[in-house]
Amino acid sequence: MNRVGVALVGPGGLNQRHVEALAHVDAAELRGTLQQNPGVGHSGPTAEYLSWEQLLSDTTVQLVSFSAPGSTQRRLARQALEAGKAVLLEGIATHSTAELDQLVALSERTGRPAGVMLPYRYGLPPDVWHGRWRSSATATVAVSRYRPPAPPGHCAQCGTAEAMSRIITRPGTHYLDLVCQLLGPLADVHVEGLQEPAGSTGGRVAGVVRFAAGGVLSFSLTCESPTRIERVAVLDVDQSLIIEDGRLVTDGADGPVDRPALHLPELRTEVYRDMTEAVRTGRPPRRCRLSRTRAVTTILESMRRQFDSTAGGSSQRAGGISPEEEHSQYVDRRPM
Repeated sequence: MNRVGVALVGPGGLNQRHVEALAHVDAAELRGTLQQNPGVGHSGPTAEYLSWEQLLSDTTVQLVSFSAPGSTQRRLARQALEAGKAVLLEGIATHSTAELDQLVALSERTGRPAGVMLPYRYGLPPDVWHGRWRSSATATVAVSRYRPPAPPGHCAQCGTAEAMSRIITRPGTHYLDLVCQLLGPLADVHVEGLQEPAGSTGGRVAGVVRFAAGGVLSFSLTCESPTRIERVAVLDVDQSLIIEDGRLVTDGADGPVDRPALHLPELRTEVYRDMTEAVRTGRPPRRCRLSRTRAVTTILESMRRQFDSTAGGSSQRAGGISPEEEHSQYVDRRPM
């Protein structure tokens, strides 16, 4: 069996999680890493690329995996696809549906798969993943992950993406995406209670989503409360799904069933297995395909739109590292 060559791009500490996930995928082989901080989190005999151009020119690499979100990975992903390589992006990779559609179109034009590292999708058993929910389905997502207040004046200098990331923690994004996978395309999104993370506050947001098939989702996300909560519930007249602090319980024709807990390391490995199979066969990934993020991207886009309106434009980048400077950290690497 021909093994798929994989290159990792991103901070060393985050890369290590991907290295560990790839170690359990027989059909994949880690060819090298490109890090912002050379040597940080680097282990084993795997090579470190000195520049983005060197990575792109490596013909043994068929899949480029990014381990950090942001505008840099989107720009580099476009270049990787154009160079004939498949890409695996970190989390919700685009800030707008227009940007998402462009990246999906590029993937289709080049014939190279594009996927996203949203491992919670793989925690759903096949019967749940392929199940059908009625128009009566009602879902809730509640996530509370405390984050210390930002330093005075900090958020006035950061971009919208950075400020929003303080409110919408990783579990919040993943759980919103899970519900979207089950209930389908959106009809509309209504966002309320969005508070900018500034001063002594951490930020919060709530909203309601209506799906085209008739289902409804209400959500609340906060990083202000010290109480930690992660809870998802999807309720229908003949079935239900509840995830609470990683524990998954379903209820249907066979009664309540306790499912295995959601363990991220194992789920990341499943993402790589899916992507590796897509690269080898030329077919889209089963669960992690980029196009499946359209619904959750629409929700986040609605939040950002209200955030910008509430902040009066103050969330635009006013200082710090520019996208061009961030990009150069990967492109202009010199030998150490």
